[in-house]
Amino acid sequence: MALSRTRLPARRPGRRAQQGLTIFGFLLAAAVVVVFALVGFRVIPSYVEYYSVKRALDDTMRSGNVDPNSPQAFRAELERRLQTSYVENVKARDALLQRNGSQVTAELSWERRLHMVGNASILLEFEVTSSR
Repeated sequence: MALSRTRLPARRPGRRAQQGLTIFGFLLAAAVVVVFALVGFRVIPSYVEYYSVKRALDDTMRSGNVDPNSPQAFRAELERRLQTSYVENVKARDALLQRNGSQVTAELSWERRLHMVGNASILLEFEVTSSR
């Protein structure tokens, strides 16, 4: 019995099947990474500031040396803490103090508009509330 040989397609010497990323695919992936990095670099400082304001408001509300029933003393202490934390876009005069029975609530809210490119901007809205 004779064995039949099946013939494989001819392959050029030195050529293999192409694999990997094309230059167009690489440029598209790089553009997406760059856009996310630029947005992140613009947004992260605003969130760092948000957490600084939150900590300053919580510390001011929980500190025993400030009476939240005195808005002037409360705002002066909050302003001192905000300056210590290098917060520039939020002022203590914007804090709202409310009293419900024996509970005192302080609230700060602000917006940040971050210019990106041309007429494109990112609007971030923040709100911090603390009670005692």
